[in-house]
Amino acid sequence: MARLPARNELLIFKRAIEVFLRLHPEKTSAIRQQLADLDRLKTKPPGFCLLPSDIHAGLPQAARATGLLANWQNRAGRKYSEAVVHALALMGWMDIYYDGEPRNRTAYLHTRAGALLGDFRKDAGSTTLVARVSGAVRRRLGSDFVASAHAVFGRDFWSSPITTANGTTLPLRDFARVALKAARLLDT
Repeated sequence: MARLPARNELLIFKRAIEVFLRLHPEKTSAIRQQLADLDRLKTKPPGFCLLPSDIHAGLPQAARATGLLANWQNRAGRKYSEAVVHALALMGWMDIYYDGEPRNRTAYLHTRAGALLGDFRKDAGSTTLVARVSGAVRRRLGSDFVASAHAVFGRDFWSSPITTANGTTLPLRDFARVALKAARLLDT
């Protein structure tokens, strides 16, 4: 079993993405434009939002995934591009931390990327109604986020070279590893 990524670990990978974008301005505008296009194309209308009471056994996974994404975008005010960047950070995290079965790697990545959206929730007075989302629905969403991350940033993004302040050139993955060690989040 692989462990779940800690929020502060993923934050370091998201900061590494920001460093890459700052150090490669020639790529930044194209990447930002592609992310903006994804936000425009993948935004679901408010009518697609679902409540916990809408979730029943006969509702297909695709409808649950679409409803969860619509909730996340319309009720939580989040953007599709946030989920894509989260998936990219998760890919970097997995390069360093993942210790699960290699054959489960893709399923783990897709499930964890889709888990960002949470569950169906609605506050009803002093209680909160919750309808849990299955791993299959999370994988469906996560596979779309991962595919979008690959399309925008490239499959070898974490191998991209960056030059540090002292003139050393190293892959982005190693830059993140150094930051994790400095934050005492990585022992080796």
